[in-house]
Amino acid sequence: MGNFVHDVLESLYAFSPEFRTKDTARNQARSVYMDKYAETVQTHLRRADEISNFRWQAWFCIENLWLVEDPTKVHPIGLESELNHALGGVMLKGFIDRYTKSLHDDNGLTISDYKTGKTPRVEWVSDKFEQLRIYAAIMQEIQIFPVTSLELIYLRDGVKFTEEVTPESLSKTIGRVARIKEEIDHRCQTGEFEAVKSKLCDWCSYKPICPVWGKR
Repeated sequence: MGNFVHDVLESLYAFSPEFRTKDTARNQARSVYMDKYAETVQTHLRRADEISNFRWQAWFCIENLWLVEDPTKVHPIGLESELNHALGGVMLKGFIDRYTKSLHDDNGLTISDYKTGKTPRVEWVSDKFEQLRIYAAIMQEIQIFPVTSLELIYLRDGVKFTEEVTPESLSKTIGRVARIKEEIDHRCQTGEFEAVKSKLCDWCSYKPICPVWGKR
C-alpha cells in the first residue's frame, strides 16, 4: 500500500498547482491502481471486501495529505529522486520522495518523506529522521542549495513532524554512517556477529534459532 500511495502522490505533484485537488487525486488513484497494482493486489487479496478495504485505506492516506499541507502551495523540485553517492567514504543509494524550495528559507531545500504506517510516539520520532539526515548530507555535497529542513508526513493519521537541519546534525550523521560501515567491515573480517537482545527481537524471524534466545 505504501508504494501505491507514493505513486499516486508522485503523479499528483506532477500536475501544475491549480490541478492538485482531491478530485485529481481520486482520478489518479483509480488510474494508478488499474494500470499498475490491480493484478498484484488481486494475487494477495482474493475477496472483494479485502480489496475494497485496501483501496479505502490507501485513499484515506492520500486524502489526509490535505490535513498537513496545501498541495497547491508546494513546489517540488524533485519527486522520487534517486541518489547514488559516497558519504564519508561509504557508497549509498536511496530515493527521496520529494524535495522542494523551503517555505521559510529562499536559499534552502526541504526534504519530505511520506509514511503510511503507524505514527510513532514523540520520543521515538528523532530516530525516524536519520534516513532523511543522510539524504540531507548527500544533497549538501551535490546540490547548489543546502537542505535546511526535513519533514516526516504520516499520512495514516494526518501528522507532520519537522526538523531543522544544522551543520552539527549533518556532521554527526556522516560520522555515524562511517562508523557503522567500519563496524560491519570488522565483523565481516572476524566472522563475529554478536546478537544483542532488544524489544525488536519480538519481530525477528530468526528469533527461534538465535543463540541468545536459545540459551537457558
